[in-house]
Amino acid sequence: MSNWKQSLQKTRYVMDVLLLISFMLVSAPQATGVPLHEWMSLFFIIPFVIHLLLHWDWIKSSFKLLFSQVSARARFNAIWNYVIYLMMLLATVSGFLVSVALLPDLNIRLDIQDFWSKIHHDSATLIMPMLGIHLALYWDWIVKLTKKMSAKSKGEVESKI
Repeated sequence: MSNWKQSLQKTRYVMDVLLLISFMLVSAPQATGVPLHEWMSLFFIIPFVIHLLLHWDWIKSSFKLLFSQVSARARFNAIWNYVIYLMMLLATVSGFLVSVALLPDLNIRLDIQDFWSKIHHDSATLIMPMLGIHLALYWDWIVKLTKKMSAKSKGEVESKI
């Protein structure tokens, strides 16, 4: 594999790990407190957008998968990824609409409506099992890439000795 492709794959791997860690931190407002939860949610957008950009080739090709002859698993993966993306978007937007710390700190005032509070709570709760299924669907890729990164790191260390 060319160095460029290896670097891209390594970048995707590292960014996906950072995205997962960021998501876990953002998803625990009981542990961090609501103000920190809201500020971390704002900054969570950055690794999330980077994740989408790094996987843009897959996103483009997955849309074509829906209309081609592919396995049921490949079609399910594509649909599941679109659904989880929409759920993340819903949780994020509704989270901003019920902000009690971030938007007031930015001097933006909104009337918080119970509808958006319920949408935010329900969508955020649903994302957890959805993310678990997302990780399970890509578990083989995660394990394979982790082994590859680990083997490459060991090889680099041994070559420097």
